Amino acid sequence: MRQTITINGQTELGELVTFFPAITSRLNELQIDYCCQGDRSLESAIIEAGLTPDFITEVQNAYSDYLARPNRELPVSELSDEELIDLILDTHHLSERALWKELDKLVNLILLVHYEHGKDLMLKVHRSFSELKLELEEHFAKEEQELFPAMLKGDKTPEDLAAIRSLINELEGEHDGAGRIIKRMIKETDHFTPPEYACATVKTVYQKLHELADDVFLHIAKENSVLFKRY
Repeated sequence: MRQTITINGQTELGELVTFFPAITSRLNELQIDYCCQGDRSLESAIIEAGLTPDFITEVQNAYSDYLARPNRELPVSELSDEELIDLILDTHHLSERALWKELDKLVNLILLVHYEHGKDLMLKVHRSFSELKLELEEHFAKEEQELFPAMLKGDKTPEDLAAIRSLINELEGEHDGAGRIIKRMIKETDHFTPPEYACATVKTVYQKLHELADDVFLHIAKENSVLFKRY
């Protein structure tokens, strides 16, 4: 199995972040969707983003530096289903649950404290976060109670595989839904830029929403571009 890739204009975004997860922060900064649109080529993505081909060179150079690190992580494509599922549960499900649990109280707090002078924005933030939390809670339950146990079952029948594919189709649709909510949240918060009146709590909320959004994007990419594709 490959542990490296050759990056060029035809490299798919999902494959890129699979082998080079450190690039996600740069892609997020440029608002390049690599999770729900992971099948796009790097070339088409930079054209859509209004970037020059120099960006491909930037990514190639950054990837060379990444490969030179002695402690770089193994690409998720090299992991077995069981290892990848454990990684998703331990790295993403746990951290995202912890973030939304903390945010749940804070988002409601800033809604009340800043309602008088920041009503419209605070209501938007509260609604988008609540929708995202609901979407993720139900999505995680389906993965943990249905999909992952089905994938880890030995001696799968054709019926088992058909059921897995059907559930994957449903979950990919939910990934798209979560992605739309996050993109709306990014727009509403001006890319997680706190308003002028922001207190320390508002700044904390924006920082943690940004952290949650980035983690969800990478989480979705690992599932759509690696785990789900295996089925």
